Amino acid sequence: MLASIIDAVAVAVLLAGLVIASVMGWRTYVAASGRPFERLSGPVLIRFRLTLGRWMLAGLEVLIVSDILHSIVHRSFTEIGILGLIVLIRSVMSYMLDLEIARIDKTEALTEGAAAEGKFS
Repeated sequence: MLASIIDAVAVAVLLAGLVIASVMGWRTYVAASGRPFERLSGPVLIRFRLTLGRWMLAGLEVLIVSDILHSIVHRSFTEIGILGLIVLIRSVMSYMLDLEIARIDKTEALTEGAAAEGKFS
């Protein structure tokens, strides 16, 4: 029962992240200058990916908690093995997503710094 509630919370976190990332991306799109397709490839895409990635990471962490609770309920070795594999896969996905977010965040900071100095337009 509790694990099912946490599953629902994880889905809500992921959906909230999609909505928030879309709204932030739209605001960045409206504020950006240039042709419509040029605006999509720059700061809009970076902002959307960063925001969505952070929310996905939070959702994955909530799902890992749910998997741990499922493993407490299901005590057969087969069930625990399957849940352990799922936790491992989600943990690797979280780690890789965290690396990608850090890379994009660093790239955005460098781009904004160069633009502030007048080296980039």
